[in-house]
Amino acid sequence: MFSQRYFPHTEAELIAWLKNYIVALVKYAAFIGIGAEELAATQADIAYLLWVLEAWYPAVRQDGEDSPGYKKLMTIGEGLDPTPPPTPRIYPAPPPAVAPGILNRITRQIQRLKLHTGYTEGMGRDLGILPIAEPVEHPVPEFTLSTEPGAKNTRVCIETTKYGHDAVFVECRINAGPWSPLGHFSKKTIHDERELTTPGLPESREYRLRWWHKDEPVGDWSPAQTILVGA
Repeated sequence: MFSQRYFPHTEAELIAWLKNYIVALVKYAAFIGIGAEELAATQADIAYLLWVLEAWYPAVRQDGEDSPGYKKLMTIGEGLDPTPPPTPRIYPAPPPAVAPGILNRITRQIQRLKLHTGYTEGMGRDLGILPIAEPVEHPVPEFTLSTEPGAKNTRVCIETTKYGHDAVFVECRINAGPWSPLGHFSKKTIHDERELTTPGLPESREYRLRWWHKDEPVGDWSPAQTILVGA
């Protein structure tokens, strides 16, 4: 996510970190040399970045992911009824725009306030700016499963973190059948958009992951996880 050792690894954790940081910064500003003007600027920075992360980007990303499916449907799909395009996602109006480099400014602010004579380790803990202890290793990928509406059918979302690896290799089996490769992916969010094996009949899909490095899977398989699709 970011090179500083106190920044979280995932976007969801960063959102929570930003919300905590600004609340704590308001609490300690007077003790660590943060004046009213700088505090207001940081509040504006964080408000805008939270809007980008929580409102704008998820909406436009979903619109972008829906578009290829609709194009494919209208180009070579089947059906008799007129099919309009997906409705664009609606997101809240943005707060006042700020200059680029929000996390860069916050990083410089943190470097400076840590040198202030009023700064204490307790404040750093509340602000979330003490180094995060890293696990020794991640021998297998960790992931979560969920489902959401896709362009044509329900799709499975696989959320994972690479922890510095090139990518993850994914296999899936349906209704306890044989394992088959889904592919290797460098993205944090992986979508399985395959249609049901038997249209209209729910099925269980079981997934397992390995690390992917230099064009081949490496390491052990993760524990398998199962999700019901089409129920």
